[in-house]
Amino acid sequence: GTNAHVIVEEPTPEPGPALTPAPILTPTRELTLKPGTPDNATPPGRLPAVGAPWLLSARGEQALAAQAERLLTHLDRHPEAALVDVGHALAARARHDERAYVVAADRAELLDGLRVLARGKTGPTALRAPAGQPGRTAFLLTGQGSQRLGMGRELYAASPVFAAALDEVCAHLDRELVRPLKQVLFAPEDSADSALLDQTVFTQAALFAVETALFRLAEHHGLTPDYLLGHSIGEVTAAHLAGVLSLPDAAVLVAERGRLMQAAREGGAMAAVEATEQDVRDALAPYGDRVAVAAVNAPRSTVVSGDADAVDELAALFRGRGARTRRLPVSHAFHSPHMDEVLDEFRVVAADLTYHAPRIPVVSNVTGEFATTEELASPDYWVRHIRGTVRFLDGVRLLERHGVTEWLELGPDAVLTALVQASLDGEGGAVAAALRRGRPEGRTFTSALGLLAARGAALRWDTLFPGARPVELPAYPFQRQRYWLAAPATVADAAGFGLGAVGHPLLGAEVSLADRDERVLTGRLSLHAHPWLADHAVAGRVLVPGTGLLEIALAAGERTGARTVDDLTLTAPLTVPAHGGVRVQVTVGAADADGGRSLRIHSRPEQDAAGHEDGDENEGDWTLHAHGALRPDTAAAPATALTAWPPPGATETDLTGAYDRLTELGYAYGPAFRNLRRLWTDGDDLCAEVALDAEQRAQAGWFTLHPALLDAALHTLLPGVARPDGPPLLPFAFSGATVRATGADTLRVRLTRGGADSAPVVSLTVADGAGAPLATIEELALRPLDADAL
Repeated sequence: GTNAHVIVEEPTPEPGPALTPAPILTPTRELTLKPGTPDNATPPGRLPAVGAPWLLSARGEQALAAQAERLLTHLDRHPEAALVDVGHALAARARHDERAYVVAADRAELLDGLRVLARGKTGPTALRAPAGQPGRTAFLLTGQGSQRLGMGRELYAASPVFAAALDEVCAHLDRELVRPLKQVLFAPEDSADSALLDQTVFTQAALFAVETALFRLAEHHGLTPDYLLGHSIGEVTAAHLAGVLSLPDAAVLVAERGRLMQAAREGGAMAAVEATEQDVRDALAPYGDRVAVAAVNAPRSTVVSGDADAVDELAALFRGRGARTRRLPVSHAFHSPHMDEVLDEFRVVAADLTYHAPRIPVVSNVTGEFATTEELASPDYWVRHIRGTVRFLDGVRLLERHGVTEWLELGPDAVLTALVQASLDGEGGAVAAALRRGRPEGRTFTSALGLLAARGAALRWDTLFPGARPVELPAYPFQRQRYWLAAPATVADAAGFGLGAVGHPLLGAEVSLADRDERVLTGRLSLHAHPWLADHAVAGRVLVPGTGLLEIALAAGERTGARTVDDLTLTAPLTVPAHGGVRVQVTVGAADADGGRSLRIHSRPEQDAAGHEDGDENEGDWTLHAHGALRPDTAAAPATALTAWPPPGATETDLTGAYDRLTELGYAYGPAFRNLRRLWTDGDDLCAEVALDAEQRAQAGWFTLHPALLDAALHTLLPGVARPDGPPLLPFAFSGATVRATGADTLRVRLTRGGADSAPVVSLTVADGAGAPLATIEELALRPLDADAL
């Protein structure tokens, strides 16, 4: 490899003009909590009541799952670890292409989310973030029609910051309304106050209050926008948040706007039509001033507004063309000629307010371009705003052209985010909603923060993980890849010794006996030539797995034309010493009338007990490890595919910590043998998904069926995996083993169990990673592990 060096030295300043740092967008105001309100900051060491996001990232999906597994193991082993310390440390790590986050309010939720990510999956609390570099950020402010009773109630109870902001806004609005806003907003269902929420004056005030409080909460956590884009009343909220209107002036404008729009003439309606703006304008031309285009929300989402009968006729026309339409739950025809009667009075209200230059760029609903300071400070602009078409689609495309990839909707539901996704010309980055109807508000808001943070947003992590201290976490799980060409280990050219080369990783040469139809195959096993065997240690000894002896038998059958292992009984374990190696000898007997052949597998150490080379070829020095019979593959039974995967109706088993439990029982499996990825229980059957690690995957083509791959499927039968207890087991006898295709690095395996728990018998159906039939083992008998026998 290469050496890497880091030189750390004091920087030497170069002469030149002083640089002015780029301006940092700071919170526009500080909230003052009312007496008796919980403190603005969560107590050190405790998570906020709404939870927090834990960030993970890696250079690939496997590494991401491995990182989740490592963190899960670390937390299992260190129950004393403070979650705020862990979360803050994760947030400080580098961001790689594969990104995920877990949203949790306590330890149990965090562990559950990590288990999901460790399996390569996602769930309600374990989520993935789109890859790619983030661009600029836009906040979206929702308009009328998205309101719902109780919006913000859960967040108000859980977040002191949100509660303080909402209280402050309501205090100003209550001076302009006939009823206290919170009394309407949080009214019991079916009460008289609850019905007021759908009255325009309360609807617009409630949306303004909730969206402003959501902005303050996002701001408290360090999340600030580059641009603001509202929808109708949402743009008024955007103007206040940008600093155009003070809170007292904004409260007056919002309240009077809602009152006057509600006072417009009756008989109006609005409907959303699945059609382009041009198609709608062509259709409404005969109606004159009776109907107008109220909003262009997406390429094929246009809202019409006007006389109720004309709106219904237009909706019926488009339904007849196969388009979807929806009558909007509003009391009047907003953004239409129905507003003309209230415009003069509204102009008087707007003219009495004080306006300021925006601190954050605001996109205009009126023009679809950035609103100028002159426009935002003009009463006439706000008059045009309630009468003209809302050009939301143009605003989205404007922001996309200006590099916005991160979108956060501040409102009671995911209304504008759906329109954004339908309007983007390219791929979006993060498109999130702060609240969603029917979902827990605290978790939804925190999940939105997590998505944007996973994409690269710079949050104030001290507000999410207060009082965090430095903590050591598991190292990054590098996915090591071998680039050298893999080849079977050979000591010398077999042909030079008058032998035939076998070309198998476990067998090097063969010889046919001159005077009878028998064959001998030989090989040499050592940890130097086969380092992956060191990862299969049982009861403290490196042991060739039973699947390795089966692999040797299958290779011998391939060379002699008897490809099915009819029977293979394991009589003694084959251990590999730490130094030196063992010689392996496979004898295949003469074919009988049906083509069947006997098989015996022996070994003996290369060195004697004194450590000297043992040149004595005395038969007594050889140990018989397995004997059995081979037969030609003449079975006509149809192959079984495993394409329905996971098996329908099966229950997945959580494999978290399974290999740690096996280590405690004496199965010291290293990375080359930790290949059990997922496991399901289907009645009495076990269904396993196994895959070689990256290093062994390159060698899979040299084997009939890689021993470490098939061995992993048998791990399901060990205690602490699919069953809580029972004796440790080892393979004892294989029957009817047939392989139809070779070289697989991923398997799906169905194990059908029988026999007693102390001496189980299973049959195996083996398929490749796509479910195509690969191999069958009619019967495998296991027996309890005898450590003394090793």
